[in-house]
Amino acid sequence: MDIKKYEGKKEFVLTDFKELETDGVLRISGYANNKHIADRYGDIPTEYNRSYVYELEEYRRNPVLLMDHDHDVSHMVGSVTNIFEDEKGLYFEAEISNSDLPIIKHARQLIKEGHLKTVSIGGVWLYEDLQNPSHLTLAKIFEISLVAVPADTYAVFAPKTPAEPAKSAARMDLRSAFGKLAVFEMKQKISKFEAKSKQPDFGQGAKNG
Repeated sequence: MDIKKYEGKKEFVLTDFKELETDGVLRISGYANNKHIADRYGDIPTEYNRSYVYELEEYRRNPVLLMDHDHDVSHMVGSVTNIFEDEKGLYFEAEISNSDLPIIKHARQLIKEGHLKTVSIGGVWLYEDLQNPSHLTLAKIFEISLVAVPADTYAVFAPKTPAEPAKSAARMDLRSAFGKLAVFEMKQKISKFEAKSKQPDFGQGAKNG
């Protein structure tokens, strides 16, 4: 049996999220991915033949924070100032730009109000443990973006000063519906990708939540 490998994106709601604005700079922090817990894709980040899951060397060379994986300069929201792996998962800290561009100002406001709390990680994903095919054993991180729909239900970032709990049942139901649709579309993409793959290295693909 061949090792599963592909390049794509995984989306998460940040856990232990903190948002703090000091001296006019908005900073956020939290866990972008939690180890040993299955996300909505069924993937369980787990160490295998090494002491870590996340490979961060390439990302640290240019740790930009994007919006919706758009590589245009106008969608650069800020920079990740610290990122590392610990026993819980992948932790990061970031600073949000003070740009006057409407999309950046909109993102800043959503973060402050506690509405925007999800990220998507782009990279190469490997599942080397053939006895446990759901175990994500190596994640080579290339980019991190702010997005709307999560994959890892345990990855939410909670504001440092909690916002007022004004979430309606209708909004929660809508989020649930979007999440189920995203998972269905993701499974379709993976099925098409695997059908086209003929070599041991599965090549290019996408994993959107």
